[in-house]
Amino acid sequence: MEKPDIINKQHSFPVKEHFPELVFWALACLLLFLNLGVKGISGSEARWTAIVREMYLNGNFFQPTINFELYFDKPILSYWLIAFCALFNNGTVNELIARIPSALAALAALWATRSIAASLWDRGIARTSGWILLTVYSLAFWGRLAEADMLNMAFSTLAVAWYIRNREKTSFFPYLVFGALCAVGGQTKGLSAIAVPVLVVLVDILMTRSWKKHLNIQFFGAGAASILLYFLPFLLVALENGDTSLDGVYLVFRENIMRFFMPFDHKGDWYDYFKYLPQLLLPWTPFFLLALAWTVKKWKTLSGNDRFLALSILAIFVMFSLSGSKRVYYILPILPYCAILTALYLCRTGEGFLERAKVFLLNLYRYVFLIGGCLILTLPALWFFAGGLVPFELPQTIRILIYASPIPLGLLFIFLFLYFRKQNTTGVKWDFCPCAAFPGTAISCAVLLIFLFALLLPVIDAEFRTGKPFILEAVDKMKESGISQSNVAYLVKNYTNMSYYLAFGERIEILADDFPGNTLEEKLCAYIRSAGNKPAAVIAEYRDWQKIQSPKLRRLIQDNVFMAEPVRKWERKSHRRENYVIIALNVPERNRMKIRIFQ
Repeated sequence: MEKPDIINKQHSFPVKEHFPELVFWALACLLLFLNLGVKGISGSEARWTAIVREMYLNGNFFQPTINFELYFDKPILSYWLIAFCALFNNGTVNELIARIPSALAALAALWATRSIAASLWDRGIARTSGWILLTVYSLAFWGRLAEADMLNMAFSTLAVAWYIRNREKTSFFPYLVFGALCAVGGQTKGLSAIAVPVLVVLVDILMTRSWKKHLNIQFFGAGAASILLYFLPFLLVALENGDTSLDGVYLVFRENIMRFFMPFDHKGDWYDYFKYLPQLLLPWTPFFLLALAWTVKKWKTLSGNDRFLALSILAIFVMFSLSGSKRVYYILPILPYCAILTALYLCRTGEGFLERAKVFLLNLYRYVFLIGGCLILTLPALWFFAGGLVPFELPQTIRILIYASPIPLGLLFIFLFLYFRKQNTTGVKWDFCPCAAFPGTAISCAVLLIFLFALLLPVIDAEFRTGKPFILEAVDKMKESGISQSNVAYLVKNYTNMSYYLAFGERIEILADDFPGNTLEEKLCAYIRSAGNKPAAVIAEYRDWQKIQSPKLRRLIQDNVFMAEPVRKWERKSHRRENYVIIALNVPERNRMKIRIFQ
């Protein structure tokens, strides 16, 4: 007699049902957090890390400073988020701590995107759009940087997700939450975090003609409260500083309104975002372009929600294109809506060229990963026989990576291809997208991005980029040579990376600012005379030393080279010009470096 089935399937843990969700969020966490703190600070990241470090040194969290000079160019909330994370590291700001807010913001943007899609369509569209957004390279790139761009996108998308879920409500609380999300987003990067969700809401209420019902006392009350919330950080800064300074408010106007209509930098052509948006959507750009064609072709038969999405994308794109100031990352807030539109195209079945193109491309992507996996398996053998042709010796860590990573990565791509060819026999429901090739392709893309951003790039950065190790070595060598912090100067301004890693407890003198009215050479000569017999150092990049034209002063600089950032054989000349050179006065000859910095 057979034993009765005593397991109630409805109450057993639904592993197979929720397995795709577990895989999605697990891969998202790996992509955004694995080795997050390995890569050195670079570019604009140094602003956030240096400012928060000095906030803890000064005990003043209301006056952002770089090199202990006021710096109000960015809203203060993005610094506070990093400062909050640093509380769990005894107030120490390192690369990992500084990047955690961006990584969490990327997860929030993924959740908000799926929420919008689920509210307006269904869970299948939501999951597909989530996979698309997860596997565009730009999410991993900006989600792993200690900057505010991903925070900007996250709060913008969260505000729209909240509105979509509550757009039929006319009470005070839903209005207030929407306004608060906009206000907080505006205090992380700029007014685009407010403009984008407001623009999307305007598109919706104009399409549905529901604007009249929202013109009520609750709306205006919540709006006033949200405006006060936005200006609260400025008020706190003014009260803490003991004055009513409007520096922060002026910079909001300068960096957003003035930059939009009369850009003073970052100028771009009107068509720039026609180039930038396809770049940000890689590797799904072909599908997005097909989705646009599908939208135009099917416009008359599209639902109201479909049209709302398409018009929202158009409105956001036009708004950013009208701005005179352009950067590729400014338009990041449009990505969630592009991901959803692409998901609609992938999940809707049809006929004709657009349907055939969709199926062909997805199968092509799937076989690219299969072929790529097979080729990757041969990489160790190819390197063994041909590695000697490389004109320079690679670091040992890179060589280990070349031998160790291709086999598991290649086998994983092949396994994913075979698994999803037979996935209907596993019992796991990967059928959220009607295109059978999509789940395997999306997971393969995620695996590739994890390898690139969480393994390969951190290792390459640690082995090849010389900035961080050079500065840390310079700190030790200056101490050994008797050069105190008070006797270190910058030739010119804007060495933010250097300031963060030097980690001095006091301001580093800037020669270009401290001798107004004199030439750069005169400023340098004045500093050399003021040093007397004390050990002292001046830090500058190659390109800034090249500004010195006096032959006599050039000889003096050349004879007193203390340290020079290593120059790699493969570096371009433009990159070499950005390497640091430190000259030191009154230090033993044995502590000097013999290298030519003037040709």
